[in-house]
Amino acid sequence: MRGLKLIILSFVFLFTVVWLISLLIPSRVRISRAVNIHANKDSILSMVKDPMHWKEWYPGLDSSKPLYVEGRLKGAILSDKDPQHPVYLELEKETADEVTALFVGGRIKPVVNTWKTISYAHSDSLTLQWYMDFQLRWYPWEKFASLLLEKSYGPPMEKGLSDIKKSVQADLSSNN
Repeated sequence: MRGLKLIILSFVFLFTVVWLISLLIPSRVRISRAVNIHANKDSILSMVKDPMHWKEWYPGLDSSKPLYVEGRLKGAILSDKDPQHPVYLELEKETADEVTALFVGGRIKPVVNTWKTISYAHSDSLTLQWYMDFQLRWYPWEKFASLLLEKSYGPPMEKGLSDIKKSVQADLSSNN
């Protein structure tokens, strides 16, 4: 009986320590990548605004199905194994310099994907920045797992930006 009590108290103490340490990890995590592209803003943002083009550059969408909302193409369905809760990427908002899409599904809160063009006064290229915003819950395992987000999402983001750059610059050189 005494040994069982010690095991339970040790487990509670260990869980409390791990939980307190996890409180030091922020609840909001942003991963960001950027690339300079020698092209105009419209040709760059047309790749991002149009879900028909996403298969050309967005990593993992090559076998996705289109997502229609109110009869309009608004994104891509990545997985529909659970029809009640599909995993999808949906176009959320467009402005002159920015496009936002939500990644929804799985056991995480929706992840906000934003692509933003940044121009500089004395430059012949634009910077395309892609950032993903993760909102984490208080769960210790979710907070500690967030330490791996940079390694798991960073390289695919770099590949996606590189593919946009190649595609836009190839279109630009074929038009000239």
